[in-house]
Amino acid sequence: MAVYLVTGAAGFIGANYVHRLLEWEPDAQVIAVDYIGFAGNMTNVAAVIDRIVFEQADIADLAAMEALYRAHRPDFVVNFAAESHNDRAIVGPSAFMRSNALGAQVMAECSRLVPVKSHVHVSTIEVYGELPPSEPWFTERSPLNAKTPYSASKAAGDQMVRAYMATYPAMNIRLTHCANNFGPYQLPEKLIPLAVTNVLRGRKVPVYGDGLQSRDWLHVTDHCDAVHKVLHADLGPIPRAAATDPGLLPIFDISARHEVTNLEIAHLVVTALGLEPSEWIEHIEDRPNHDRRYVINPEKLETELGWRPTHQFETAMAETVRWYRDNRDWWEQVIAAKGELAFDWSQVAPAAMN
Repeated sequence: MAVYLVTGAAGFIGANYVHRLLEWEPDAQVIAVDYIGFAGNMTNVAAVIDRIVFEQADIADLAAMEALYRAHRPDFVVNFAAESHNDRAIVGPSAFMRSNALGAQVMAECSRLVPVKSHVHVSTIEVYGELPPSEPWFTERSPLNAKTPYSASKAAGDQMVRAYMATYPAMNIRLTHCANNFGPYQLPEKLIPLAVTNVLRGRKVPVYGDGLQSRDWLHVTDHCDAVHKVLHADLGPIPRAAATDPGLLPIFDISARHEVTNLEIAHLVVTALGLEPSEWIEHIEDRPNHDRRYVINPEKLETELGWRPTHQFETAMAETVRWYRDNRDWWEQVIAAKGELAFDWSQVAPAAMN
């Protein structure tokens, strides 16, 4: 029986992965780790709580995490744990550095001290920064060029993971970057669930600036499938040439090749709810240092591991909107516990930028 240690397991992507993992391997032992920070929500794993071992712990706490490793002896580790909201990172960057940079190092160190069969560190497209107009997409060879506190903290974690790959090649540690995710259990501070929950409460959808910021969108289940494929892939040793060519490292970019603007997302949500977009969308002040466009190329993942997304974007978007409509209790409890999640930068920005 395989033992999986999954961090960030009560968050959006981590919870979806835990649900998916138990479908793939009903007999697996799943150690679900989360410190229940801002984005953690035990309700996300309530349906499977009797089938997992839940451990509340901070991935940046080396002693606590090493103790968990020694107690459970995982075969496979997937680190989803992260603080992941650009807006909150602008207001308070320190928590992001702790989870995303130090946490990445601690997890890698635990997998070195208590060896596992493979370890996947889950990162984001945003570490590459803003895509230049001259480039069609980022790839695994693109330089890390993060420019926001959130993406910089993730890039710092990436750099540490890359260092472990090169320094401890027997560790079998892998790294993924994903496009923007959507689907069930996403905290309603992110664009799609914020848009749906606003409209369902009779509020307009807030769109930053002109709304033409362009993103690569990926259904969370497709993302989980890709991560699992990377986790179990037989990749062989890291070649010496990877010292100067990061494309040869065990790094995989995950994308469904579907680019959409934020304004188009807002239109899709409002339309799916049977309303007129012109009446339900409002443009508000943009956040500071907002990346204009980013897209990644999943060719390496497709070619080397045979992964393909299974969700058609428009259909999956409609299903996602229905999920939030049909699970009103879930998001109402989130908002009751955390307060309003939208940022008004006309009010926040002066204090945040001092």
